[in-house]
Amino acid sequence: VDKTVIERLSDPLTPILRNAVDHGVEKPDDREAAGKSKVGEIRLSASHRSGSVCIEIKDDGAGVNRPRVKQIAIEKGLIPENAELTDGEIDNLLFAPGFSTAKEISNLSGRGVGMDVVKNAVTGLGGRINISSAPGKGSTFTIILPLTLAVMDGMVVSVADQTMVVPITSIVETMRGSDDMINSLGADGTLLSIRGNFVPICDVAGALGLYRESDQQAGVYLLVETETGQRCALAVDDIHDQRQVVIKSLDGVCGEIPGVAAATILGDGKIAMILDPESIIAASPTAAAFDTERRMSNAS
Repeated sequence: VDKTVIERLSDPLTPILRNAVDHGVEKPDDREAAGKSKVGEIRLSASHRSGSVCIEIKDDGAGVNRPRVKQIAIEKGLIPENAELTDGEIDNLLFAPGFSTAKEISNLSGRGVGMDVVKNAVTGLGGRINISSAPGKGSTFTIILPLTLAVMDGMVVSVADQTMVVPITSIVETMRGSDDMINSLGADGTLLSIRGNFVPICDVAGALGLYRESDQQAGVYLLVETETGQRCALAVDDIHDQRQVVIKSLDGVCGEIPGVAAATILGDGKIAMILDPESIIAASPTAAAFDTERRMSNAS
């Protein structure tokens, strides 16, 4: 990661770690009563994901007390009393300016440095922060930051006459499809049959709002896998080659573009977008419908 990013990481990381110790991990007696080890664990890890660096701060504590968070938000006038919020929306209230669940000042927290300061620090680095929490099991804070100058192995592809790059780390295999491999799912969805298994097809051009000429058809597929293990076939027009590219962040220039992680300049001077397979799959109605149908099938 760029040296500037490293130096500025302490600002958001320190309050998150302090909160994990003070609010996340329970007292030894409470942990023992809940069937846990008396000693809590806070794990800080970093990994590479779709052209970004992913930093996770995970604790095995009590998790976010959502009823209390919602009540404090109502008392502070942040939300109306009759508001119906999802768990994710309640968790995001922690980032509201001035929001705090600390009842008193301690040597760890309650000193006026709220999570809004953390979010501003991460945003200032061109990144984003997410929370996931399970009651009684703990919380995970995930910080996604762009690599301001890094080299990545990528597959150079064509999509609707545009040159793009797909991170090699996301690709399981590549293949050319035939008509007998294509199956319908619902009104508009399609599935690709691969050695007896079905995976949803996501047309990259459609996901990015690009339009092909009438006689053009996507016949090349990149089988990609997300961090959660979900697989999807990205439909592209052609594959050119594999090469190392220098990542150029688009934050502060174009803002956040769904489906695009960053950009690069190829050897011939062309600018190519570096795709984010995870966000393309997340926005695909076919992938969502296939995932729902698979869960219902497993449940039955």
